[in-house]
Amino acid sequence: MNRLWNRNFTILTIGSFISAFGSAAAGIAFGILIYTKTGSPLTLALFTIANIIPRMVTAVLIGPFVDRHSRVKLIYRIDFFYSIFFALVALVLFSGYFDVIVFTLIAAFFGIVDTVYQIAFNSLFPEVISQGNHSKAYSISSLIWPISAAVMAPIATFLIENFNDGVAILMIFNAATFLVTASIETKIKVSEKLNTRTDGIKISFITDLKEGIHYYKLEKGILGIGILFAAFSFVYATSDLLRMPYFVNHPTLTLQHFSLIISASAIGRMVGGVIHYIYKYPTEKKYVIAVCVYLAVEILGATLLYMPYVIMVIVSFIVGLLSVTSFNIRMSATQTYLPSHIRGRVNSTQQMLMNVGTILGTLTIGLIAEFSGLEYRLIILLAAIVSISAIFIIPIRMKDEFKKIYNVDV
Repeated sequence: MNRLWNRNFTILTIGSFISAFGSAAAGIAFGILIYTKTGSPLTLALFTIANIIPRMVTAVLIGPFVDRHSRVKLIYRIDFFYSIFFALVALVLFSGYFDVIVFTLIAAFFGIVDTVYQIAFNSLFPEVISQGNHSKAYSISSLIWPISAAVMAPIATFLIENFNDGVAILMIFNAATFLVTASIETKIKVSEKLNTRTDGIKISFITDLKEGIHYYKLEKGILGIGILFAAFSFVYATSDLLRMPYFVNHPTLTLQHFSLIISASAIGRMVGGVIHYIYKYPTEKKYVIAVCVYLAVEILGATLLYMPYVIMVIVSFIVGLLSVTSFNIRMSATQTYLPSHIRGRVNSTQQMLMNVGTILGTLTIGLIAEFSGLEYRLIILLAAIVSISAIFIIPIRMKDEFKKIYNVDV
């Protein structure tokens, strides 16, 4: 039997865990920094959009590049760069300097680099998994962010609330984690299956883009998944934008309460990841399970802030547990379904579609929150109409196309 924990998978997974701790802390810190300095949900929305628009543009252009270049080298070189980048951000913050425009530009630049990294990582990950172990591998992958978020959310909010330089300290920590990760990732040795066709740079790039677009015409299910998760991203953007301000402005709840909500969701994801690692869902039931999970997650997420706080924590745990089921089924199925030589282009397009959803959601909801006077939790509830409608329009109506992808033994 092929071992899951081979050298390359072990190195890539351990490195990802280490850097995720720093990334989780930095992600929480940036959002709190912008909102507490400005007090404006619209400014926070524009900051988020500034990070996403470059991702969308980069995602369209970078797929052919990733398919032709070593994903391993891209990953560890970017991680070395991140180490320097976040150390410089920390120095700026220690100086006491803050300008929302400058930090928005930093977010935009980070969006470009991170898009290259994510597409390269997602395209490399299936290559380090031994045959027959993809479901287990993606269950391990699904644990990375939840564990880091569960650990770092309360630590990050504590540092920010109790130290003047709390955000800067978190940036230094982030820089250190990327330095360690990059050093480990240089040890990965894998035979990568790249696109080696040579037609001249300009012709090759255009040909590669056309080939990626043509793939979507042939595979309606893959396109449907991309559009569905664009709708989900619209709604997730709403929650990401308004939940933290809801707790900041609440008469009795605080950022620490907010951090516990994040941790509860993360712990749920961890439990879900362990379940997926131990238990393999019946192949012929995965489509049905996925659709039921989609509906449950959207309904529970939309109504979360209307619940008593203790119930919020419990429901956040449940949503986290269910979300990792969605992630595992989708990622293990699609990444093994996609041919290796085109995986970068398709992943980049999928990422672009999700970024479009996030941009539309963030901008729309930011404007509504700033000028409508509606309660934040009501806005989140109304936004869920988009994702719930998408579930009925796309995977339920396209069940044959989705089953072809999801109901496969991986």
